[in-house]
Amino acid sequence: MSSRRTVLATATAIAIALVNALPGRALADRLKVAIVPGITVNLDAARADALAQELAEALRTELDIETIGGLEVRRRLPAAGLPPDCVANQACLQDVANRLSVQQLLFVVMVDTGTGGAVQVDTTWVDPAARKTASRPAIDIATLASAKSQFASAAQQLLPDAPLRPRPETNLGRMSTGIPRHLTTPAYIAGGATIAGLGLGVALGAVTRGRYRDCEALTAQGRQCTASRRDTIRTTAFIADAGWVVAVAGTIATAVLYATSGETAHIVVEPGPTGVAVTAVGRF
Repeated sequence: MSSRRTVLATATAIAIALVNALPGRALADRLKVAIVPGITVNLDAARADALAQELAEALRTELDIETIGGLEVRRRLPAAGLPPDCVANQACLQDVANRLSVQQLLFVVMVDTGTGGAVQVDTTWVDPAARKTASRPAIDIATLASAKSQFASAAQQLLPDAPLRPRPETNLGRMSTGIPRHLTTPAYIAGGATIAGLGLGVALGAVTRGRYRDCEALTAQGRQCTASRRDTIRTTAFIADAGWVVAVAGTIATAVLYATSGETAHIVVEPGPTGVAVTAVGRF
């Protein structure tokens, strides 16, 4: 019996530990804030809800909180709307917080200023449980397209006590050391072949020219240059030409090997805790 109780207690402890480790646990501990539409002047409900939704998303992007806004808030609130004095009525504030399942409220007043669709947004922060309220700086929205970025810039002013959302680490890696052009071992070998081919070409070229002149001198004297002598001249000339070919090829190879021996500096993006290695190479 006692062993069963031990097993049951152990299983219960493990289950509790797993539940506490679930991501949902962290989400449950996050501050929840609702964007509550108040008075609107020269704005229809659709536009007011769109701005409230943009404000909720901007706050959630910049701050480590959960937000609700727009149509979802309107759906949960009374169909007849909120009384004009709700911000000053503790019972009304608590009712709104309960309906929206949040800890804090941002009541917004939106006024179309009539200058090209610009809207002034005034907010009042409310913590119903702590019975605290505070007015926040007004935000002037030029266009709906720029609303989210302007709300994001003002996020810390609207909720100064809320924690910032952690940003993913950006590891740009390190700059590798560039290697200047230099003569490598293959380049030295190619250079040696160039010198050898050049020497062979010059030396055997001179020998060939000398034997050819000797053959011409024999012909001028009325004597015949033998076939074996002519074959020797052709063979020597062929070897001399081969030497020149080796010299030219060695020169080209040496130049190419030297030109490609260097390495430009490049950024090496090294693997981080949640990333993989990527190398971006380029000239700087």
